[in-house]
Amino acid sequence: MAKLTHNQNQFSQTPIIGMLDRVKNPSVVPVRINPASEAVITAGSAVKLVSGATPEILVDAVTGPTDGPVFGFIIFNTKKASYSAGDNCEVAFDGSAIKLKAAAAIARGAEVACVAGTSSEDPLVQTAVTTNYVAGTALGQAAAAGELITVLVRPTQAII
Repeated sequence: MAKLTHNQNQFSQTPIIGMLDRVKNPSVVPVRINPASEAVITAGSAVKLVSGATPEILVDAVTGPTDGPVFGFIIFNTKKASYSAGDNCEVAFDGSAIKLKAAAAIARGAEVACVAGTSSEDPLVQTAVTTNYVAGTALGQAAAAGELITVLVRPTQAII
């Protein structure tokens, strides 16, 4: 995967996977990656809630469109590029707008789901079908694979 570059001194931030979009994003919560997780999670990766004997909110990586329900997406952080078991990070959940990468063309307003078999280092979203957990609604549109789109995080609790 080609790494996106950014410069904190530029006048306008270049869109990056996992970057929050829109001015107000009240639905961001600090979480901890499941200490038993084997996944390496990056910005834009979908996560689900998991149980554990800790007062913290525990999450783990979503492995595909039928794994879930999706809780939210790891947000971009300039200080840390990837997270592993036991790390703390922030998740944009229901009501947040976030930049995500499309796996194929996606129409504005389409429900989106995570892509199966996607590396957590290059997370992708696709148009949801009837056997998927919906992760959100596309506010932007993608004409081709690899484009960044804004997604309103609106996960469903059941497969559609």
